[in-house]
Amino acid sequence: MSPNLDREATTRRLVGLLARRGYPSAIAYNVVTTQLNAANFVADTRDRADETPVGAASSQPRRSQLASSTAAEVDDEHTRATELVRSKLRTLPRNLDHTKATQRLVGLLARRGFSASTAYAVVKAELSDAARGID
Repeated sequence: MSPNLDREATTRRLVGLLARRGYPSAIAYNVVTTQLNAANFVADTRDRADETPVGAASSQPRRSQLASSTAAEVDDEHTRATELVRSKLRTLPRNLDHTKATQRLVGLLARRGFSASTAYAVVKAELSDAARGID
């Protein structure tokens, strides 16, 4: 982010990025504002007077709330990735090499904005299930 952006412009830009990746705007806004608050982000010096210390006790509830919302988002992301991989597995040729199938599926998830760790974990699990014949 550019250092000369104010908090509102930063929030709009980050919410827009998440919205383009498929997240609902309301959830994206909540995540962005929570993360900016947790990071104590203040782009304008006029807002620094209202800033609370980083180690203040008031920041503890935010962190626990953030951890629970982040865990739910990770589960949701994993579920969406699994659904995409399962639908793509149905259309892949049965005689396709395991390595090539992995590359194609991870590439699919990467183009959709999933992290590399999520993509590889989901693809590995789904390919092993498909090899055993589990649908």
